[in-house]
Amino acid sequence: MLDQASPRWRGALSVSAPFIVVAALWEIVARSGTFPRRLFPPLEDVAETLARLTAAGILPHHAFETIARLLGGFGIAALAGVALGILMGRSRRAEDLLMPLVSTGAPIPGLAYAPLFLLWFGLGNVGAVILVAFVAAFPIVLNSWTGVKAVKEIWIRAAQSMGAGDRRLFRHVILPGALPYILTGLRLGLAQAWRILVAVEMLAAVPWGLGWLIFGAREFLNTDAMLAGIAVIGAIGLALEKLVFQPLERYTVVRWGMMTS
Repeated sequence: MLDQASPRWRGALSVSAPFIVVAALWEIVARSGTFPRRLFPPLEDVAETLARLTAAGILPHHAFETIARLLGGFGIAALAGVALGILMGRSRRAEDLLMPLVSTGAPIPGLAYAPLFLLWFGLGNVGAVILVAFVAAFPIVLNSWTGVKAVKEIWIRAAQSMGAGDRRLFRHVILPGALPYILTGLRLGLAQAWRILVAVEMLAAVPWGLGWLIFGAREFLNTDAMLAGIAVIGAIGLALEKLVFQPLERYTVVRWGMMTS
């Protein structure tokens, strides 16, 4: 029983160790008086503010609005990005047509697109969601295209020699071979979506959202509220990784022997 529990404890310790070190360093700096307490609060102040805003329902409301925008924009980006990336990987004509546009648009910071999208689609949720989808789609397209290109030609020829049609070839060879790259693209796209969403929530004049909370707290030097919002963003990101991406990997590429867990 103890032998079975010890690997779990070691795994939990390895995951929590970096957070413990960062928390200890934060407390040392906060208690040293190098910065004013209002600008560099100790963790107990952040935890108190987090609990207070959560109990009042303010933080959950902000988080819900941000998650709704994130899932809407990222969902559109995932569907469109994977489809375009696979199309570019399988069609030379589509690749020649779309790759210059994707290569040109991808390096441009997402925030640079914000004024245009807010002018085109107006302030509020619509402009924010469409901007998130547009910015998050670039890494998904590029990684999906790379994944399709990375599928070994010998696998394709072997499947064709055994009579596999285009549909079976795609389902059993191309998609499984490209999936590790697609999952990487989705992770990168989600990170892009977070970055642009937190910034655009203030520009889009939305009344609720974690980005709005963080920028609004800055105006009043409420650093504890800013850190509470950042902590919630990190917790949501960790939850998406643990509850979505890791199970998806375990049931696909890890199960197929293409990656190690």
